[in-house]
Amino acid sequence: MKTKIFLRGLLLFAVISALAETTPDYTAVEAAKHVGETATVTDKVDGVHKAKGGSIFLNMGGAHPNEAFTAFIPGKSAEQFTDFQKYEGATITVSGKIVSHDGKPEIVVNSPEQITIKEAAKEKPKSDS
Repeated sequence: MKTKIFLRGLLLFAVISALAETTPDYTAVEAAKHVGETATVTDKVDGVHKAKGGSIFLNMGGAHPNEAFTAFIPGKSAEQFTDFQKYEGATITVSGKIVSHDGKPEIVVNSPEQITIKEAAKEKPKSDS
């Protein structure tokens, strides 16, 4: 069983790596014009939210409800993202098929290999209290 999971993960990683080399890269705002395409979306994560059902939302191109794009991690895949808060404020690349959900573009993320951190979140300056 573990071997099958490992091989599936390895295959998914290989496919995503190949896609990253051959697929177009869009910003969060540009993604809306490319629904239906397999692509990467690169932008800053402006908000992270975990819903009661376990799904995780990485909002890019603005904070909710004005986000231009969402990387959506379904509840069934969320357990693979134990440190999902690390994406808050970071610039990431998300790979997959761009779909429309309630009129906004998103990529459904089923594996951590679909997300790459391009630039870590900048630390907030400490205030002198």
